[in-house]
Amino acid sequence: MNEQLAKTVAAEVQKFKPLITDYCRLESVAAQKRMMSETADWVENLLKETGFETRQLVVEGAPNYVYGELSGQSDFTLLLYNHYDVQPEAPIELWESPPFEVTEKDGKLVARGICDNKAELISRICAIRAIQAAQG
Repeated sequence: MNEQLAKTVAAEVQKFKPLITDYCRLESVAAQKRMMSETADWVENLLKETGFETRQLVVEGAPNYVYGELSGQSDFTLLLYNHYDVQPEAPIELWESPPFEVTEKDGKLVARGICDNKAELISRICAIRAIQAAQG
């Protein structure tokens, strides 16, 4: 990896924790219909900030689907799929920290939904932004 690309990637990595912290605060529990619209709006805004053309697909009785398309320099198509809902946090007494607040424990970030599937989306966005920045 060349030096400039390494700096660009390092800069994007620094943006990961604030993004994942904001995302995990959204209590997007589909089973309880909590914060689903707010979370769809947040995800759509994140995609827009990254240069995606976006829209929300509304299906009656289901959380909104967020669709984003980012044009590239080739005809190659890459499909990324993520979901933004999480499982209920119960039983709450088993949590050692507030479930919707990102906490660092033994060098790892812990929060409800961080591994399934919120960190994956933020990692992908940070990688896309690093590529965009490296390309100028």
